[in-house]
Amino acid sequence: MKIAKFSLRKKLIWSALVCFLLPLGGIYLLTNFLTKDLLLDRAVVSSEDALKAVQSDVNSVLDQTLELSNTVLTNTEIRQHIISGQKKKGTQEQKDDYLVSYSRLIRLLDELFGQHDEFYVTILGKNDFTYTNYSYSDFNPMRLYDQPWFTQLNQMPSFSTYWVGLQQNYFDTLHKKNSFLVTIGRPIRTSSNSAIGYVVISVNENKIRNYLIKGSSSNQEIMLLSEDGKVISHSDPSLIGSNMSWWNPQEHARTIEMDGKKYVYAEQAIHANNWRLVSLVPLSSAVSKNKQILLVSFGLQVLFFTLFCMLLTALISKFTKPIRDLSRFITHIGHGQLDIRSGIRGDNEVTQLAKTIDHMLDRIESMIEQITVEQSKKRKAELEMLQAQINPHFMFNLLNSIRLNILIQGDKENAELISSLSSLLRMTINRHNEFIPLFEEVDTVQHYIRLMNFRHANQVRLEVGYETGCENALVPRFMIQPLIENAIIHGFEQFDGDIFIDAQHLTKDGTNDLRISVRDNGVGMSEVQIQELRAGVDSVQMHTEPAKKGFSGIGVQNVFQRLRLIYGPDVQLEIHSERDVGTNIILTFPFQLERGEHGVDSNSGG
Repeated sequence: MKIAKFSLRKKLIWSALVCFLLPLGGIYLLTNFLTKDLLLDRAVVSSEDALKAVQSDVNSVLDQTLELSNTVLTNTEIRQHIISGQKKKGTQEQKDDYLVSYSRLIRLLDELFGQHDEFYVTILGKNDFTYTNYSYSDFNPMRLYDQPWFTQLNQMPSFSTYWVGLQQNYFDTLHKKNSFLVTIGRPIRTSSNSAIGYVVISVNENKIRNYLIKGSSSNQEIMLLSEDGKVISHSDPSLIGSNMSWWNPQEHARTIEMDGKKYVYAEQAIHANNWRLVSLVPLSSAVSKNKQILLVSFGLQVLFFTLFCMLLTALISKFTKPIRDLSRFITHIGHGQLDIRSGIRGDNEVTQLAKTIDHMLDRIESMIEQITVEQSKKRKAELEMLQAQINPHFMFNLLNSIRLNILIQGDKENAELISSLSSLLRMTINRHNEFIPLFEEVDTVQHYIRLMNFRHANQVRLEVGYETGCENALVPRFMIQPLIENAIIHGFEQFDGDIFIDAQHLTKDGTNDLRISVRDNGVGMSEVQIQELRAGVDSVQMHTEPAKKGFSGIGVQNVFQRLRLIYGPDVQLEIHSERDVGTNIILTFPFQLERGEHGVDSNSGG
């Protein structure tokens, strides 16, 4: 798997981003951590401030209830009338006085309680004295004696208050769903602490609820709880009368968790009793306003940071553009494009380096042209070394005359030998064509073998195998002859043997090559000799030792060197040999049918 590499420009940009992102993230986390308690404190204070206004209204309602009851307890006329209630059963005069007194008292009570129509006042005397500011048809006050809390009211000391708390509404005129009353009861006692009556005052819970709703915000819950956690009043009517499981009358944390959600807790005491006015605000919304300020501040930091990063990126891109261009330029050079130039301009170090590379490429191109010319001259010089230094035309004409004379005498064998020598010399005459068709090179080899057989009195046989089309492929002159010479002299040690020449046209993976194999069944080579020969081939240099004169001095190494000079790295050489089996030399180089030159004349003629 290839691993993507970052350029220098990207590394600089990412390094700058990291150097600023880390402090920015650290500042945000640290600020969030340090302001967490501060935000909570401000949320609690805000909730308590909102509760104080509601507390004042709720206290006023409950205080008004107590004041109405105090009016009854402190009114001596009411107390005397209750005590003298028994006189209504005396003489007629006493009865008349009682009725007059009763009528006057009722008018007084109506004046006191008539303007408080949201409060339901009930006065019960032990001498059958009863007063209500509501109609008996709505509710019979005598039913209060049947309430379970009335026994506890009877045990209360003088001027004490029994907070009955929340009751289901029992007034017919107010009987509605989810309608409740908040009730208190107080006993009326004599100086000897004997109970002579009771005063019971109820107020519609809706009056308190209106204050809770008015003082609460959209996401705030305000409730009035009794000392045991029962909801006396709530901005949500469905929760009235329920018990809060989280309630702790002793102490509360600043936050509570309810149904998996955290709330900011605040409370205010009701001075008339042990009830509490409680506020619950979701923690998330309680700190949202303050958090918004922090987020706005952080957002501005991010905005300025983004603008800074954009400016930094632009500057880094501008400053590193010459480096990026130089990197691409060097990459193209690595791919062999030596004719291009950087074109980088400026007065910085990168520009100086680019100019130096351009100058170096100019010198390399000049050196390559010089080397190409020198190598071309060297190839021609090597070819001339293979040609005879005597006058070739004179020798060629003289040999042809001798061959014709011998043929006339009837000596066909010697005539063929001279014909082969003449053909071999014909190849040395032409110094203008370095390349010839393969079949002409093989003809030259056949003539050479015939002469070698005559010279050494042995019998070397040649077998040629062409793949169709290979016989016309162009090859350098005298390319195969040195390999045949090595086979005869070293492979057969000047004894009999067989030489096989095969040619194949290879077209694979877009290549178009000619593969020539020269194989003999001679004595072969040892592993040490093969390694030495391969080492000599691998270390082919541009300058080698001068070859010996004549055909026998070329060798495998010189053939490979010559092909490398012509075809470059497209030449491949394989050497396979085994003792007493033979040697096989395989040459592979580009397949060509023309090189823009005129082919030489055939040398098969006399």
